[in-house]
Amino acid sequence: MWRRELSWASTLKLTTAQTETLKTINRWLRDTDGDTHRRAVIPMRERSLEIFGDEKRLDALTTSTLFAPGRLTLATLFTERIPPPLAYEHLGDGGTVLVIENSDTFATVSTLLAQDPARVGYVAFGGGHAFEASVTRIANLKGVTDIAYYGDLDDDGLTIPQRANASGTASGLPPIRPALGLYQLLLKQNIQGPAPKRVDPLAAQRRVSWLPEPLRHPAANILTTGNRLAQEATGTTLLQQDRSWRDDL
Repeated sequence: MWRRELSWASTLKLTTAQTETLKTINRWLRDTDGDTHRRAVIPMRERSLEIFGDEKRLDALTTSTLFAPGRLTLATLFTERIPPPLAYEHLGDGGTVLVIENSDTFATVSTLLAQDPARVGYVAFGGGHAFEASVTRIANLKGVTDIAYYGDLDDDGLTIPQRANASGTASGLPPIRPALGLYQLLLKQNIQGPAPKRVDPLAAQRRVSWLPEPLRHPAANILTTGNRLAQEATGTTLLQQDRSWRDDL
């Protein structure tokens, strides 16, 4: 018999695997009933290991239909998702966090800004899709009033900041804006390489909508022709010689 927290399960046609999963959760809810120590809220992977013997099981389950509205929630399991760490360099007292997608460009920009950071207080390492979750860590940084992002000009590189923006603004952070000067310089270099696939024109318009109007058309053309621009094209030598990338930072 399902516990009240899982009463919704009795109205569904469940697969064998789903039934076994819910039975495991049902036992945990039964065994911890009234135990405030065991039901204290802990990180999701710790709870996953406790319930399933697999620290990543809940990662998969949270994207399944068992976590559809009105069904399982993390609160039911007394757990919370912990955002990954956000690596950063603290450069000064400025209110801008400049987030860089890739590690080499992060090192380059951090080094070049270290002596004259202007309004940049922090340079953070986005780490690709990890930033969609780690963005909330910015709330722990003091004095942040502005978040600028610079990534590859490709499907993923434009999707990441938009998803991160949704998470960040929901947490009370400032909107994530493009680091305009860096993207302008990247497009000016125009060192195109092949992307894994062409981006559909409608999808391309959604991707580039995050960019300022003057950059959208050339960026969309790159995506729809199956190409991409790697941010490493704005390397150390170029950024030393052309300081225009600092204008909006």
